[in-house]
Amino acid sequence: MRFFKKMMALYLLFFPLGATMASQSNTPPIYTEDKPVIMVTAKQPEFMIKLKSNATTGFSWFLRSYDATIVQPVKESFEKPENSKLIGAAGNQIWVFKVKPNGFTVPMQTMIRFAYTRPWETDDSAHQVVFQVTTRK
Repeated sequence: MRFFKKMMALYLLFFPLGATMASQSNTPPIYTEDKPVIMVTAKQPEFMIKLKSNATTGFSWFLRSYDATIVQPVKESFEKPENSKLIGAAGNQIWVFKVKPNGFTVPMQTMIRFAYTRPWETDDSAHQVVFQVTTRK
């Protein structure tokens, strides 16, 4: 019984610390085509955009427009499908952006536009997605 009480005391002592550490994770929030409204604060200036993509078709997401005075692209990568044994299965393109410090001087709104197209196609009939980015202190 004493062992159980000691274990319970340790659990109660360290559980709040673990929960606090988990809530302070530096993982940027993820936004998708279904969640196009992005809220960014000065405490967490980075965010991720995750878009479904199938590289085997020749299609890819391209960054069409954004306000370079407020938002900065940090990196782009491709996430393979979970079941990599399926030939031609779709994965995800992951885009990481960071709001520049001047984006927090006052609350601001800007747009980020992507197009899902093949690199050699130039028409504007490509599937496009627009994300609205709102900043606040």
